[in-house]
Amino acid sequence: MDYLAHGLWSYIIFNKIKKVKYAIFFGLLPDNLSWVVYLIYTLATKGLHFGAPVVENIPGWVFTLYNISHSLIVASFFIIIFSFVLKKMITYMLAWPLAILMDVFSHTRDFLPTPFLWPLSEWRFNGISWASSGFMIVNYVLIISFLTYIFLKKKKNYKKD
Repeated sequence: MDYLAHGLWSYIIFNKIKKVKYAIFFGLLPDNLSWVVYLIYTLATKGLHFGAPVVENIPGWVFTLYNISHSLIVASFFIIIFSFVLKKMITYMLAWPLAILMDVFSHTRDFLPTPFLWPLSEWRFNGISWASSGFMIVNYVLIISFLTYIFLKKKKNYKKD
């Protein structure tokens, strides 16, 4: 799924918690730990370039970061550790595995399949490409619909107070 959609879905799903901005952070975390790091590296070493990157030219360490950040195993490990240390479930951290699950179903095996079982398995699900026009239209129609509902409901509740 695209970066903006991850943030918006995180807001939609976790909008009722007090720390929704942390849910958005964790919803963006998988892409921040891999692709944003690569973007910063590319800007620092090669300057600004437009267009999709050539997969063969992406350094191997980016895919290592992608495997780590897009793994349900890794995300679950950190959520369990933090919950154990803090002695409570940290709800907003659940946006991380949710983002991974969204990617599992919105990436094909042909281009950046999601390594959700890494390091236990290299198997990847063959989903629907998030970049296809049909997926993008349905995805953003749903996002706009849910956001409209949330904002109208909040406006209505605000007027009651």
